[in-house]
Amino acid sequence: MKNMRAILMPIAIVLGILIPQAHVLSPMMPFLIGTMMFLTFVTKIPPQTHGYTFKIEIRALAVSLLLVAALAGFVKLFDLPREVLLGGAIIALCPPANAAPAMAKMLGGSASLALKIFLSGNLIACFSIPIVFGYLTGTDASLSDISMKIFNTIQPIISIPLAFALGLRAFYPELADRAAKYQKYTMFVWTFSVFVILAKASYDIREMGFMDLWNSGKLPMMAGISLVLCILLFALGWFAERNRRPIEGSQSMGQKNTTLVIWIATLYAGPVVALAPTCYVVWQNLVLSFMSARIKPKDQANAEPGNSAPAKTE
Repeated sequence: MKNMRAILMPIAIVLGILIPQAHVLSPMMPFLIGTMMFLTFVTKIPPQTHGYTFKIEIRALAVSLLLVAALAGFVKLFDLPREVLLGGAIIALCPPANAAPAMAKMLGGSASLALKIFLSGNLIACFSIPIVFGYLTGTDASLSDISMKIFNTIQPIISIPLAFALGLRAFYPELADRAAKYQKYTMFVWTFSVFVILAKASYDIREMGFMDLWNSGKLPMMAGISLVLCILLFALGWFAERNRRPIEGSQSMGQKNTTLVIWIATLYAGPVVALAPTCYVVWQNLVLSFMSARIKPKDQANAEPGNSAPAKTE
């Protein structure tokens, strides 16, 4: 699965850029996001320390808010376009990706802990994105109006799959276990989503004019701010949990549910702002490929001479 991901993702990225006609599939995005959400939510979660998961997510939220504040000051100080602030903010506020548990497991971390981080992170995003991003995008409408509008857009995609998954788990556990077996295939849904996202971005760039976007500086700035945030978020997540769970910490902060926020950015801030999280897709997958190549899973590391300490459990 690890090798397949390393092959499929670059193919999806290249095909998305080269086939902008596939943007016609973009209305499928809410259903693709909902499918990934359901397959992740329905997975049975082993008992863990609840307080530790909450601590990781609160730290991630605090870092996100600090990054938004720092970005706002940076944009004001250097008189940068407002799109830079909006693009960076939606990345910082973005919850963990559906693939984070699978990726954590591949790197030798705890998939169940990453899954709980994913669950709590996406529930927090139901409120943090509408309030913060609503405040940043609101012009004529009041904060409550724009926040409620964004909330009503996000929460069905999270709450409906969650309710369906929890209901299935509670009343039909055998059926839930059967559905959970398909969770490993979220990688393929995610890969297809990346293809559609980049096809839509490729189409939008062509429509707006590549040279116009480049000469205006908006495209380089969007690519640049997303690259800086990508490296920073993965590094901060690793550093914050370096003594206990660095893999899960880096995945919780760095690997983002870009399919969700690209859709939100397109709806409420326009295609230029959506370029920032779209570029993040590329940088994120490059970082994950680097981590896959450089980080040895704990069971392999422990098998080496002189390294017989068991992995920590939560």
